[in-house]
Amino acid sequence: MSRLLTAAFLLLAAPAFAQDADAKPKLVLLPFATLGIDVSPRIGVKAAGMLTTELKSSEKFEIIEIKPPPADEGADALAAAKKLVDEAKELRSKKKFRLADEALQKALATWRTSAPAVSDVGEVVDATALLSAVQFNTGRDDEGAKSLHAALALAPDRELPLAQTSALFGKVVADARKALREGPKSSISVESSPPNASVTVDGVTLGNAPLLVREVPPGQHYWRAQLPTGELVGGVIEVVAGKAAPLKAASQNKDPDSRLLSALAQNKIDAEALAAAKDAGKAVGADVVLFGAISQQGKGLALDLFAYTVASNEVRRLPRAGFDTELLQAGMEFFNVASEMSKGANAGEAVKAPASVSTGLVAWAKQTDVRYGQAPGRDLAAEALENDSGSGPGKDEPRKPLERRVPLKKK
Repeated sequence: MSRLLTAAFLLLAAPAFAQDADAKPKLVLLPFATLGIDVSPRIGVKAAGMLTTELKSSEKFEIIEIKPPPADEGADALAAAKKLVDEAKELRSKKKFRLADEALQKALATWRTSAPAVSDVGEVVDATALLSAVQFNTGRDDEGAKSLHAALALAPDRELPLAQTSALFGKVVADARKALREGPKSSISVESSPPNASVTVDGVTLGNAPLLVREVPPGQHYWRAQLPTGELVGGVIEVVAGKAAPLKAASQNKDPDSRLLSALAQNKIDAEALAAAKDAGKAVGADVVLFGAISQQGKGLALDLFAYTVASNEVRRLPRAGFDTELLQAGMEFFNVASEMSKGANAGEAVKAPASVSTGLVAWAKQTDVRYGQAPGRDLAAEALENDSGSGPGKDEPRKPLERRVPLKKK
């Protein structure tokens, strides 16, 4: 009886991470969330990869590899859209306008349904302008004018290739562009969940949500946002002149990893976060789930890291790690993390939910006003100077800087 009691005591007293003397605890490390507007989600993914390598080197755990996210699901659709546009160009050259119209309509519909994957809105603009030309070719002037407006609304300053090939179409484009510039504008109010998503509208990254995008031309606009969880979402929004258009970029994934990252990105560890951590661990058969979030600390970065034990539903805060924004100094910090994790159940300090991920995080940024088509930090004075001097976007060739001649020294 005494031996049975002793064995039971030793079993209860064993570290929560271990199952027996020979078995290594199974650990899964999730990509880190990001806190604050100055930290890219790519940093969280890269840092998690570096720490995974360090944990493997320690040989204290059996590391469960997370499958990389699937390749861009929209890539095939975008390729199909481009092929349709090429077909439409050939059909138009053969004056098969009806078939060219059908091909372009299919291509544009494909782009709209694959909006999160669209990075080059210029391709959409040129295809829409081509559709306009086809419609003008067949006497459907009203439809052609609408398509031309749709093309210019996406990129008011973009030079359309077709305008260079036809003086008449070039005049129509110039008049439509002038009307669009002088006409009434609107705005897009962007929020995200989790907050702080990086927002791009019509191919221009404007900043982090919440945003108020002003001076938006009426029409359809492509948007996408990279959430602090790393997830990319997007779509097409219809903007009406004089009427603000609300837009919310929200996570579409309901898997445990995404639920946990969403909670962390909002700087909280609550019952939902722990439930997600448990589900994430059970999904891959892990004993321990390692997760955390990266935030800005002075000129560098800080990692708040947590170890969650699936069996006991306990979470422990590990010592905070600090390193530079390029992660050049992160190696030693991650070595220290691996050493701390080797302590098993004694690693870090117990955390009682609800709790903050980063106790020193400042409040979320208030809504920022930005101008449509203008990336933050763009020098408008320099741009105006370029336009006046005949250089800049849309010109045939940028003007070369003047060479400074140095007089020869007399011997």
